[in-house]
Amino acid sequence: MMNAADIAKTIQLIIAPVVLITACMLFQNGVLVRYATIGQRIRSLAHERYELLRSGKTDNAFSLERLQTIDRQLPLLTHRHRLIQKSALSAYSAIAVFILTMFVIALAVTLNASIIGTAALILFLAGTGILLISIFYISLEVRISHRAICYEVHQITASG
Repeated sequence: MMNAADIAKTIQLIIAPVVLITACMLFQNGVLVRYATIGQRIRSLAHERYELLRSGKTDNAFSLERLQTIDRQLPLLTHRHRLIQKSALSAYSAIAVFILTMFVIALAVTLNASIIGTAALILFLAGTGILLISIFYISLEVRISHRAICYEVHQITASG
């Protein structure tokens, strides 16, 4: 039987994963905003490309240059979108591991089993590692995003 002090101690042990779950959710919100923004940009460029082709006005230099620009940007944006997706899925996986860690901590305290406590620590560290992978993916996407913006600015200033 667990007394009130044991229950309070168990709840305190479970708090650490809860804090990381909250941090993951805050991080995830930013990732999902980037994901939606890039997705919308892909859709608008694809629509613009379709309209240029459908209008049949690809004989002038501006339309042809715009089609070439869109054809260069779409694969890059798709790659960035995929990196953000990997980041989001990794963060969701980290959240799932942290939730599982909470249950394992409660089980370890209830059964007073050190092997289960060790498993909880390993799960906690695994969740932290998965979150680090998520941060790596979004960092890579931000780096690529910066290069893409610099390329676009260079293109505009070189042609003007």
